[in-house]
Amino acid sequence: MKTKAYAKLIDGQLITSCAAEDDQGMIEMLVADGFRPYDEDAGEPEVGQYQRLEPVYFEQDDKISLYWEVVDDDPAKIGDEIQRLESLLAATDYQVVKSFEYSLAGEEVPYDIAALHTERETLRTEIRQLESLLLADA
Repeated sequence: MKTKAYAKLIDGQLITSCAAEDDQGMIEMLVADGFRPYDEDAGEPEVGQYQRLEPVYFEQDDKISLYWEVVDDDPAKIGDEIQRLESLLAATDYQVVKSFEYSLAGEEVPYDIAALHTERETLRTEIRQLESLLLADA
């Protein structure tokens, strides 16, 4: 038995139901209650690293259709990436402390400080860029 989806919009919220394609009584009851055929076959577009999809529903041609809206600069995804980068930065803190200690003791520094500094500055730059995206949306 094949079913068909029906939906209606109430205050922007999608309410769905379904009925067997051959159950005319149920279909008539749903239509009388304001339900319309529901087209949920909208393909999901690809999204970038800091984007997310928001479902948008609209009434068209006596049916309700789903459309995906791409939302740029998703704060949750940006926040997650900032946390990941800050963790990478914190993971190298011990190398800086150890190098400083060796330097103060007059011993050879165990790490390539120039490379370590470049790596850490790259992380800081990425964090600042992501933080600026969050501030731009505020």
